[in-house]
Amino acid sequence: MKQEEKIVRAGNKLHPFIRRFHYMDHQNLPYIQGLGVGTGHADYIWDGMRRKDQLVVMQYTLSGKGIFESGGKEYVQKAGSFFLADIPGRFTYFGEDWKFIYIEFSPITKQWLALPNQACPSSSESFSKKLIELILLLENEEVSLYENAKLSFDLFLQIKEEVAQQKEKMDPEVQVLRSFIEENYQQDISLDLMENHFHMSKFQIIRSFEEAFQYTPMAYLRKIRILKSLERLWDYKTIDHVAHAVGFSNGNYFAKVFKSEMGMTPTEYKESKKI
Repeated sequence: MKQEEKIVRAGNKLHPFIRRFHYMDHQNLPYIQGLGVGTGHADYIWDGMRRKDQLVVMQYTLSGKGIFESGGKEYVQKAGSFFLADIPGRFTYFGEDWKFIYIEFSPITKQWLALPNQACPSSSESFSKKLIELILLLENEEVSLYENAKLSFDLFLQIKEEVAQQKEKMDPEVQVLRSFIEENYQQDISLDLMENHFHMSKFQIIRSFEEAFQYTPMAYLRKIRILKSLERLWDYKTIDHVAHAVGFSNGNYFAKVFKSEMGMTPTEYKESKKI
């Protein structure tokens, strides 16, 4: 039996539901905030910039077809496909004949995202099985914060593993470009620097990077710097200190980019810890 058929059969065992988890003190642990099984319809469309809640969403297709749009490109979501998105963010997703599982992770998981938005065109049978088992487990079970954190962390690792397996098929040259940015994000990186370092034209660098990641190299650099700043902000570092630590020239520019990416200022993010 094909994987798609197994997924559809397994998905048909699931009942539509929405489940939310609330904890008085989440202790900055990763946890699953919400999950459920949903279906698309004629008016079903989500705009990531209109959502003001802070979270990471993973949406996995059971059957039918949906569209995940990011960076000006559309990624078809079919049985076994999934996408991972940082909310709020610049993306949309929609579909009419579409059945899916969605899981919402707490904001602290943002620091584990290799990319703010990413689409995985296919996944393994073992991943599909574990995901459906998790939904069935959480449908009626009450779980403590610590149990939730364990499940959340394990699932996020599985998601990253599935994405990594897809990345292994990527052009090695593009992987080197990404690694260079991730390893040197604290430095003064520019397209001129990358052009000289890799002996590639700026046009080649931008085109190949956009095709692989849906972002230009400089946009990716900004996002990596913001993600790297989150943990430092939790540690009560000053805005200027964090800005320079992650490669920004000054705190004002850092705050402007942070607001654009996260939907809140660095100060508001620091205050959220107290809340």
